[in-house]
Amino acid sequence: MRLAATTSNRIVFVLALAGAAVSLYLTLAHMNYLSLSCGEISGCADVAAHPSARGFGIPGLEAVPTAVFGFGMFITMAALSFWRVVASGQRQTLIAARIQSVVAGLALLVAAYLTYLEAYVIRAWCQWCILTAVIIVLMTLALSLARRDPTETLSI
Repeated sequence: MRLAATTSNRIVFVLALAGAAVSLYLTLAHMNYLSLSCGEISGCADVAAHPSARGFGIPGLEAVPTAVFGFGMFITMAALSFWRVVASGQRQTLIAARIQSVVAGLALLVAAYLTYLEAYVIRAWCQWCILTAVIIVLMTLALSLARRDPTETLSI
């Protein structure tokens, strides 16, 4: 099954906005501006307390919630989707699509690593982290299913 480039781009744009909203919520919760609502999953607080929830657990970055990086990635993906629509030429559209693919691939690797940490190191689950990982998988899937038709123009 293949998706038209326009359809794929729209899906990525909507998913990127949803991912940005979740990441922004997690960022504000980590900065204590909002309370972290964990719902039915009791391990959410354990995941939020793990060092990887701050700067990926990298010394020197612990002041920055990991969700900030996710927020930046999702905003970048949304901006690239927008760029693909307003680009003045086929070359710019292709460059934006390639950058999106690279960013999505890197995000998929990071999400896989963080999910691994939840499952095997922290041994607890965060519903918001799972949702973010699912959004990243869906974005990557939408990009990989895009039909590469050089004559097709994108529209909103």
